[in-house]
Amino acid sequence: MRIMKVLRIKLRQSQASYAKEETVKNRMTYPLPAYSTIIGALHAACGYDHYHQMNISVQGKFESMQRKLQINYTLLNHLEDDRSTLIWLENSNALSNGYIEVAKALKKQGNSFRKGITIQVGREDKIQEYRAIKDRDDQLKKMEKEEICPIEDLWKAEKKRLKQAIKDVGKKTEEGMELTKQLDAGEERVKKLRADFKEKREREVLEPLSHFGTLTKGVSYQEVLSDVKLVIHVHADEEVMQDILKHKFDLVALGRSEDFIELEEIKEVELTRDIDQEYTLQNGYSMYVNYERIDEGAYFIKDSRKKMGRELSIQGTLYEISKNYEIQDKKRVFQKISCLYTSTVAIDSDSTDAWFDRDGGYIVDLN
Repeated sequence: MRIMKVLRIKLRQSQASYAKEETVKNRMTYPLPAYSTIIGALHAACGYDHYHQMNISVQGKFESMQRKLQINYTLLNHLEDDRSTLIWLENSNALSNGYIEVAKALKKQGNSFRKGITIQVGREDKIQEYRAIKDRDDQLKKMEKEEICPIEDLWKAEKKRLKQAIKDVGKKTEEGMELTKQLDAGEERVKKLRADFKEKREREVLEPLSHFGTLTKGVSYQEVLSDVKLVIHVHADEEVMQDILKHKFDLVALGRSEDFIELEEIKEVELTRDIDQEYTLQNGYSMYVNYERIDEGAYFIKDSRKKMGRELSIQGTLYEISKNYEIQDKKRVFQKISCLYTSTVAIDSDSTDAWFDRDGGYIVDLN
């Protein structure tokens, strides 16, 4: 195929941070958004709830990069009684600005919200509610230990005796069938006892306690790019490209939620493999180029064909750029593509497998 239809998106951002996944304390940024970042933003704009295949090319530039101090709030996935800040949430499944600060721990360790040790209480009614739930949990655990567990232990022994008796007399005999009825009835009774207790603890302890959470506060640095300009090419099924065009005004941010975009252009263009001369990147842009394609000669480094050879002339930074992902053990595992971030890439008439956007004069490398 010598001609391919794609979407070309040109945008600006006053600021942006395309976070590297492996950085935590010092949140570093990629110089251009990862393919997965672009694909995620387009999926969100179109309202997709499952993956639609897209191939992406991205190039651009930024004016400067700064390290900014920021405060990170994290809602732990478990409740701590002795540290950080105890909060109450209307919606127990999400942290929102509507949470209530119940109490703060004043020391790094040795505090207790339940016992009132070295804490600063913000809402007396909520701290009392928290303590009452904890007290009720202790009562139910005592009930479980003293009432439920002994009955279950007795039933285990009785069940063993009944199974042996059934085996001795034969399951299909009259006595065996009667013993089987006793076994089934006993099993149902004990299971109901456990289920009723579980439902009681869920209702009286676990559900009300789920509205309480531990909020931690930490300081980190975030690398932020200023005055970003991007040119993105997207290849996908015709229906998907039409969806993107239809939802172009729903594409509002790229990177963080606060990294708003100014959409300058989105249009259908044609790419060609018929390249008649040498072309280089425009406007001082840099781009991600699949490293394998440089090796294979589809793309080369500017002037390297004329000078000392491609292998010795490669200039840029090699990144492992994420694209799509699979869920493994409930975690996202991204497919990584080795890409050279470079401003010196070029194509010419020998670049038989390269793509060129003749309408805009852009080199394109779809991944």
